[in-house]
Amino acid sequence: MLYAALTTLCLAILTSTTVVADAARQIDAIVLDEMARQNIVGMAVAVVKNGELYYARGYGYQDLDHTRPVTTETIFRWGSISKTLTATAALKLAEKNPAFNLDDEVSEHVSYWPKDGNKGNIRIKHLLSNRSGIIHYRSKKNCPGNRYPDYDRNRHDSKTYNARQSVEVFRDQNLCFDPGTRYKYSTFGYSLLAAAIEGASGTSYMNWVNDNIRKPLRMHSLRQATGTTIGYDLQGHVMHELVSGNAAWKLPGGGWESSVIDLAKFANAILQGRLLANTSLLWTTVNDNPRYGYGIKYAPDKCVVGHQGRHDNSRTLLYLYPCSPDRLGIVLMINSLHSKPVRIAHKLAYLLDATR
Repeated sequence: MLYAALTTLCLAILTSTTVVADAARQIDAIVLDEMARQNIVGMAVAVVKNGELYYARGYGYQDLDHTRPVTTETIFRWGSISKTLTATAALKLAEKNPAFNLDDEVSEHVSYWPKDGNKGNIRIKHLLSNRSGIIHYRSKKNCPGNRYPDYDRNRHDSKTYNARQSVEVFRDQNLCFDPGTRYKYSTFGYSLLAAAIEGASGTSYMNWVNDNIRKPLRMHSLRQATGTTIGYDLQGHVMHELVSGNAAWKLPGGGWESSVIDLAKFANAILQGRLLANTSLLWTTVNDNPRYGYGIKYAPDKCVVGHQGRHDNSRTLLYLYPCSPDRLGIVLMINSLHSKPVRIAHKLAYLLDATR
């Protein structure tokens, strides 16, 4: 009886190992094929399933000279996936602190934000759902009649994140519309959200994230993108090197960075409900929003949720499949601006049967 049980266990382990090895080969085949098709210089991929890291690997190189291979420890900038992190931090604060509510006006928690006029009507939920009316960089979409923001990042000389300086970049810019009436994607709005987190928590945004997300998940590589990175863009069949500098000034909406392993830890924690009592609040339905909840985008059936990131010279992707029985998550980090990470993610999801 014992022999039969041990034999069955060994066969199960062998079968499982074989299945994982076969999946790894197929993942490699998809990624390498897409890298060739898209002229991707280097990228890192991680997959989480059943609450565990299922697969992770670096591909290609950090440089065109092929001297530094991309590994699972290579640091990439998150770009706008930073918004999902900040949204999670804000929702966590709302859970812990009764004095911080999503219906609160921002000026209740940010002393240097105007209390009067339509800016005074901006609420926390408006920042989370991109309905504050705050402009996004130089984009004029859904912002009729508004001038480009006259912001000069060089005026804000902090080499690390400074909430007040970050808000000063756009504080005097007119709103694109009255808060809560329309949708406009805005990285600046997330800078203001982080300032509200500071005001309500009594600690810095960095400390709040560190104590409530980074440390609990052991995301040791997660940090502010204050240094210089090199990435690439294919223009007219010629690969151009692009250098990006300090991004700390927009940390809450686009300035975090880490290894693919730590981004995968964050993805897994969301899927497993380890950060929030009500994780699905991230992808809550907001009236008149184009499938954007609180810091994350979602498909109509909410079985695919996630966020993409686009930095000056790179792209990232976080896709989660909360309806899949094995709680699948896919993260991609790519040092090539011209790449199409969604195409890669869809192929991997199909391979791993995310919709079954």
